[in-house]
Amino acid sequence: MSHLSSNEKESEANYTAVEINGQPKQSSSSSSPIYAVVNTCQRQWRENGLIKLISIAVGIFLSYFVVGILQEKIVRVPYIGSDKKEEKFKHVTTLVGVNFIFSFIFMKVLDVLKPEEEKDKTKLWYYALASAANTSAMISSYSALRWVTYPMQVIFKSAKPLSVMMSGLLICKRYAIQRYFFVLIIVTGVVFFKYFEEKPEKKAKDGQPIANEKTTKEESDIDYQMLGTALLLLSLFFDGLLGAVQDKVREKFAPSSRKFMLGMSAFGSLITSVVIIVTGEIVHVYEFIGRHPDILWHIAVYAICSVVGQLFIFAMVANFGSLACSVTTTVRKFFSVLFSIIFFGNPSTPLQWVGAIFVFSGLFADAFFGKKHSKPSQQQNETELMEHTTDKLMPNSEEKPTTAKNNSTQQNAQEIV
Repeated sequence: MSHLSSNEKESEANYTAVEINGQPKQSSSSSSPIYAVVNTCQRQWRENGLIKLISIAVGIFLSYFVVGILQEKIVRVPYIGSDKKEEKFKHVTTLVGVNFIFSFIFMKVLDVLKPEEEKDKTKLWYYALASAANTSAMISSYSALRWVTYPMQVIFKSAKPLSVMMSGLLICKRYAIQRYFFVLIIVTGVVFFKYFEEKPEKKAKDGQPIANEKTTKEESDIDYQMLGTALLLLSLFFDGLLGAVQDKVREKFAPSSRKFMLGMSAFGSLITSVVIIVTGEIVHVYEFIGRHPDILWHIAVYAICSVVGQLFIFAMVANFGSLACSVTTTVRKFFSVLFSIIFFGNPSTPLQWVGAIFVFSGLFADAFFGKKHSKPSQQQNETELMEHTTDKLMPNSEEKPTTAKNNSTQQNAQEIV
C-alpha cells in the first residue's frame, strides 16, 4: 500500500508539473505576480458560480444601461449645431435599422465560427412576418419617446405580458391562473404611472405658470402626449402579434435561438433599409449627421452595446437559466428608470412610484411563480433566449417536443463565451 501511495503521489506531482487546470504550467521565468493574479481569476471564473453570475449580470446591466441612456439621448435630447440651433433626431427607423444590421453581423459571424449542424427549416415568410411585427413594435416605441419620457416608455413596455397573453388566448392558449393575477398587478401599476404623471404647465417669460393655458411645445402638449401613449399601445399590439408568430414557429419548426435571431435580424435589416430608402429618410439622416457628426458615435455605441447585451443574455440563460435572466433584466429596468429620472431630470410623483412598485413587483412575481424554472428543458431555454434577445417578454407556453438534432442551448451559449 505504501508503494502505491508513493506512486500516486509521484504521478500527482508529475501531473501538477505538466498541467494546472488544463493549462500548461508556466516556467519559473514566467511565474510573476501578474500571472498569478490572472491565473487565480481564471480559476475562480470557472469554479465559482457566484463570481460568474455577478460578472454576467454586471455585463447585462452595463450594456443595456448604456443602451437606455443613448436611446434617450438620441431621440429626446436636442443636438446643438454650429449655428447654436437646437435640432432633434426624428429618424427612428434608421436607428432601428442600424440595430438590426449590427445584430445580423454578430449572429452571422457567430454562425460562421460556431456553425450548427441542424439546418433551419423555418419558412421565410414566418421570419418576414415576425420581423415586420418586431420592427413595427420598435419603431412605435422609439417614436413615442418624442412625446413621453423614457421611464414612461419602460413602464408601458413592461405590460408586454398582457398583449402576449391576449394574442395567446385568441388561439386558445392556456395560462396558469396566477399569471392572470400577476399581469393584473402589472397593468394596475402602468395605469397608476400614467394617470398620476406630472402635468406640464405653460410658463410666461418671468417663469411663472400661466393658468388654464396649454403649452405649445410638442413634448408638453396634451395632444402629443396622447399620441405618444397611442404609439406605446400600438407597440404592445405588435408585441402580441410577434408572440403569436413565435409560438407558431417554435411549434412547427423549433429553430434554435441563434437561427431565429439570425432570420429576424436579416429581415429586419432588409425591411428598415427599404423603408429609409423609399421614404428618402436616408438623405435626411445624412444631412443631420453632417450638421451633428457626434450622433454617428452615439448610434454606433448604442448598436454595439445592444449586441454585447445579447451576448451576455445568451451566457446568463445558458449558465443559470431563465429565472436568473428574468430577475436580472427586471432589476436592470428598475435602475434604468431611476437613473433616467435623476440624470435627465424626468419628472415623477410619489403615486407614480407606487405604480412603478406595482409593475416591478408583478414582474418579479411572474418571474418566480409564473413559470416553471426548476428543470428547464432545452425548448424552454431556447424560448427564453428568443424572448430576451428580441427584447420581448413573452410567457412560456406549455412544453413542446423538440427534435433530437437541435443543439443544446447551454452548449451553444457556452461556446460563445
